Amino acid sequence: MSRNVVALVPTAPDRRALIHALAAADRDLRVRMVADGALVELLDEEGRVVASMQAAQRLTLATEADRLLASEIADDLPAQPYWVEARGTHLPGVDPTGVVSRFARSLTDRLGGVVWTPEPALSSPAPFLTGSSERPAIAAVTERAAVMVEDRPLVPLSPWVVDAMSHHSREETGFQLLTPHTARLTHALARTLRSPAARWVVQAPGNRYYDGFSGLPLRWDGREAFVVDREAAEEGPLEEYRPDRADHASQLLVDLTVEHPAENGLVLGEAVELIGESLAGAGPAVWGTAEPLTQEWRRTVFTRTVRMRAPRPTLAVFSGLRGEGVRPFEGTVRVSRTASGVREAVSCVIGFPEGEEHDPSALPALVKALTERELLRTLTVHRLHGRSDLTYAPHWVGPPIPVGIALGVEAVSEVGTEHAVKAPVRPVPFGSPMAPALWYSVGTGIEEESWPRFRALMTHLTPDSVSSPGSSSENAPAPGD
Repeated sequence: MSRNVVALVPTAPDRRALIHALAAADRDLRVRMVADGALVELLDEEGRVVASMQAAQRLTLATEADRLLASEIADDLPAQPYWVEARGTHLPGVDPTGVVSRFARSLTDRLGGVVWTPEPALSSPAPFLTGSSERPAIAAVTERAAVMVEDRPLVPLSPWVVDAMSHHSREETGFQLLTPHTARLTHALARTLRSPAARWVVQAPGNRYYDGFSGLPLRWDGREAFVVDREAAEEGPLEEYRPDRADHASQLLVDLTVEHPAENGLVLGEAVELIGESLAGAGPAVWGTAEPLTQEWRRTVFTRTVRMRAPRPTLAVFSGLRGEGVRPFEGTVRVSRTASGVREAVSCVIGFPEGEEHDPSALPALVKALTERELLRTLTVHRLHGRSDLTYAPHWVGPPIPVGIALGVEAVSEVGTEHAVKAPVRPVPFGSPMAPALWYSVGTGIEEESWPRFRALMTHLTPDSVSSPGSSSENAPAPGD
């Protein structure tokens, strides 16, 4: 188990402030610098990691702290405060909460600012979750999987998660995240945990466990970590998985793939901007490779980062502004090399409050704009019940309902233009009549008849040639790629 504390300070901590804060945490612990100072670890006399502190990150927008921690927490701070996160590890005879809290309070006492400490919601740790590992965030490691524990109201795709998932992906072992049943996930983390090698484990009262996406009861297995309890599963999902009123708003899920030719002047990210402007009222404002998102959205900077990481793929997270006139807008974009060029796989979500729905006319207009800019290979759109703030709770919200799909010029050519036009759902063409892109409107995302139409359409278009729903973003690649 572990404890997280965040210090939001108005200025970057200098060397003297950090030394005082580390001494205040516990003078008997040894300091170790990791990753060229990006991480500071405090070790006890046995060499065990008691606490880890990340280097200060400057937030481009203070509202990022409001999104991930608590509403209005940054109101009394400068527009671009610094985020310093510390994580303590539960070990026999160690008070991790005291260590990281003293560290954070020392920083704010010296520099000003606020300390965010989440109220614990998990029950006492089970014996199988009290082991330690070389990774500061991992609570247990079995032969087939590693388990990380996050006891906070909203769990982001943090550097701790990215580091742990990347490490165990390279080790070809699974990754499981354990949270209390009161916790929620950000869109980026929820999507990432839908990977076949990952699992969201939720602790219900009474030290019962269930899968956060399916509600199926789980049990501990010494080799596999948490697995489905087949016997208990016969009775169905746990009661805590029941629908919640807060999930009755709606979300529009958009998955897009773009294939770019390999050109020196290629600048990435235009498709993300078009989606945001068309459906949310504004494009992305901030982005990063982990949350909190610390960089202002600039396509040239994003492209430069991708090129620096090549030939490895890059998974980035982005978020739009929150406020009057715009809708909540978040997502991920994975950029990877292909045999013929560069692929952008975008997965994003737009939030709508209860009683409001998306404008159906905005979707063909988006397809038209993407086609004109040669930014469309495949597009799928679904509507889903969920929270308008785009967080994901471990409750039943129902399946996503298809709204429509679009095929770009190349995808239509592969299917066969004549065959694609004669689909059971009549398409709307864009571009050249001889080589069109096609938009198939399946429904509003509310009526159940959308699914039969969608299945008939996909069968006609041959799924082997066209990306299936949700696969256009390659189903939650491991972070850190």
